[in-house]
Amino acid sequence: MIKKIFFTVLFLVVGVKTYSQNQFHMSQSMMYQPFINPAVIGSYENLNGALFYKNQWTGFEGAPEIGGFSINTPIKKTNHSIGLTVVNDRIGVSNNSDISGTYSYKLKFKNANYVTLGVSGSMMLMQSNLAELDIIQEADPIFQSNTRTFVMPNAKFGAYYFRNKFYFGLSMPNLFKNNIEISHFTNFDPSNIHYFIHSGYQFDLNKDWEAQTSVLFKHVAGAPLQVELNGQFVYNDLIGVGLCYRTSQELIAMLNYRISGQLKVGYAYDYNMRTIGNYSNGTHEVVLLFDFIKEKTVPIIEVPRF
Repeated sequence: MIKKIFFTVLFLVVGVKTYSQNQFHMSQSMMYQPFINPAVIGSYENLNGALFYKNQWTGFEGAPEIGGFSINTPIKKTNHSIGLTVVNDRIGVSNNSDISGTYSYKLKFKNANYVTLGVSGSMMLMQSNLAELDIIQEADPIFQSNTRTFVMPNAKFGAYYFRNKFYFGLSMPNLFKNNIEISHFTNFDPSNIHYFIHSGYQFDLNKDWEAQTSVLFKHVAGAPLQVELNGQFVYNDLIGVGLCYRTSQELIAMLNYRISGQLKVGYAYDYNMRTIGNYSNGTHEVVLLFDFIKEKTVPIIEVPRF
């Protein structure tokens, strides 16, 4: 009973923070970076996308579950790209969805240096099933019914530089602040903007093996800086094995396999080294990538990708 009450309170707190920050958490974002930076879609030369599902803190009823997909394509014979991303994040009784339309423009400089700029317009759908909660005061009318669905706008911005086997990106995944109190409203609050910085490099070890490294920084005012360090070895562009360490004290094991020239599947297992790790069965995440490569009349831009 005590544990059930504890997690009910936890999910309510997390739900309120989700309303204000509205950021989902993906362990294998390095495999498909359009999920964290809208500008990255401009680095692809063909129709591409990804589907993912994440079950966090397995073993707890109502633990966070996240799922979504993204599909993007360049516009033929131009430097423009467009895309669509849909992500659903359910935590306890709170259910939040993000629907984003993305546009990116690619700039080419000397010596095969490229910069892409991207923007997304988002619609946030937020709803809570309060009637599902176990409450002490049965007569409290607030918890007798579910909330209506709140629809709130937001926007994202990103910039991305890549050359040969190196990339560097900056993104702001929420330019506006969404709030739900007695009513809901959206406003511009610079102190609430999240900043993501990500970078990576691919090392060719020999003709069969390569090492892929990347780092991701996440920052928002009022919260500690979070850093993710990723590294994996890839054999013959077929199978990859790697590890990630997150400064929120999480260790992540990753495995991915290329099914064909157009499909790749990845799996990640997160182990939380904090107290909650003693009571859960870890976090599982699966991602499926597709990249519909067409016959090229010009050289393919080589961008390091997990």
